[in-house]
Amino acid sequence: MKKITTTVILFLILSFGLVTFSQIELVKAEPKTVVVPDDYATIQEAIDNALEGDTIFVKKGVYVENPVVNKSVSLIGEDRDFTVIDVTAGLKVQSNNVTIAGFTIYDGYDGISLATNYCNISGNKITNTTHGIVVFGYENSISGNIFESIGLSSAIQLNFANRNLISRNFIVSCVEGIQIWQNSNNNTIRENTITNCQDTAINFQYSNDNVIVGNNISLSGLGTSIYGSNRNIMSNNNYVNNTSQFGANEWYYLTWGGNRSVNTINENYWSNYNGTDSNGDGIGDTPYIIDEYNADHHPLIKPIAVPELPDGASNNGTDKIEPFPTTLVIASVITVAVVGIGLLVYFKKRKH
Repeated sequence: MKKITTTVILFLILSFGLVTFSQIELVKAEPKTVVVPDDYATIQEAIDNALEGDTIFVKKGVYVENPVVNKSVSLIGEDRDFTVIDVTAGLKVQSNNVTIAGFTIYDGYDGISLATNYCNISGNKITNTTHGIVVFGYENSISGNIFESIGLSSAIQLNFANRNLISRNFIVSCVEGIQIWQNSNNNTIRENTITNCQDTAINFQYSNDNVIVGNNISLSGLGTSIYGSNRNIMSNNNYVNNTSQFGANEWYYLTWGGNRSVNTINENYWSNYNGTDSNGDGIGDTPYIIDEYNADHHPLIKPIAVPELPDGASNNGTDKIEPFPTTLVIASVITVAVVGIGLLVYFKKRKH
């Protein structure tokens, strides 16, 4: 009888505990802020010890390292111009939902390589690297960054990258500006200033259905190049004093059986347009002829207004997020213990 009573009591306690715990919504630890170098000496140490959702706040200084961001964290520099990551290989983002803001990234092969989705890269300066930002992935935002003296390839390169937003970046003195390459489709390239690029400001290869709108493209070797790319829209851009404003030389692609690209080129400003506007509607009376296959049939008489510097260039995300305390759920555990003790007392009284 004693064994049966004990078994019953244990069963009741366990059953009550299971029911109670099944109704408890476990509360996860709230995101916290980790400070470099106060909490950890290097950015990589901070990343390694952070939890998903944490913010890593990096104070002003020069950090000689190649961080690998393999968690969904926010990496925030105190001041863009004085929080410097001196890289060799570059900063690699290997997790979704990462934010990188407020850094100067300097002197490496890649500034940032992004092989993930839903990331936000904003308010940074990337200079004296071989590549600026290389994107593999979708629905990322690259906005408000400054690119200067990117030495071999492009400031921003999209590879197999879809539905990304490239906006309000300032690109100057690079070999190339923005490359939309290798099946990079449905991206939006908006309100960027691209100037003084040695080769091409915006370069399409094998990419379709992109929107290029509101960009200022100036003083470069070639304003925009199209190769094996279709259904792209180029509208309301300024093409100012490029050596060649627009090119669609696809002879090699056509030689190998490709079809000539067909895109929409409409209502752009061309600094070398010589037409008139007789009715004063801001649209040229005659098309701007690019070549025998391409023309802007509604060229703008005056350039559109485009921001000369990225939005938020001086706002580097320095507002610190105070850590929240971790909430521990213990009330139900105490309740189970009290009830269990009460049951033991009850059965002992009945026995006696």
